[in-house]
Amino acid sequence: MSKLISFFQPARLLEMRPYSQPQTLKIMLGFFVLLGLIAIVIKLWEIYQQPTGYQKKLADKYLTFFGWLSFLGLFMVLARHERAPFISARFWLIVWLIIAIYWLYSIIKYQIKVVPEVQKQIEQKKQLQKYLSKKK
Repeated sequence: MSKLISFFQPARLLEMRPYSQPQTLKIMLGFFVLLGLIAIVIKLWEIYQQPTGYQKKLADKYLTFFGWLSFLGLFMVLARHERAPFISARFWLIVWLIIAIYWLYSIIKYQIKVVPEVQKQIEQKKQLQKYLSKKK
């Protein structure tokens, strides 16, 4: 329990040139590369499926989310590997995590609230088109 408490001590979090174990850097690198690969898969899906409307907007939101977080994470890994002062500080990971949680929350909120409404409007429009005369 004392290790968990010491993990969140301000002196440890605000250390400007933290030492990182090589395996820690490898895990961080793997995680951020995985986020980048997810962004690439989303982009390939957009290219081959060519979504329109709300699907394209939602895919763009996820693409931007994974792409930027991967880029920033890889930058943090590079800074930590080079032991750059201030840029490699541990608190940047906490800032990164807070930004990621808020950003993902806003995307999921859009996906849960806006997308069903748009789908409902599309269905209503299709139902209405059945009763209207067709243009010649």
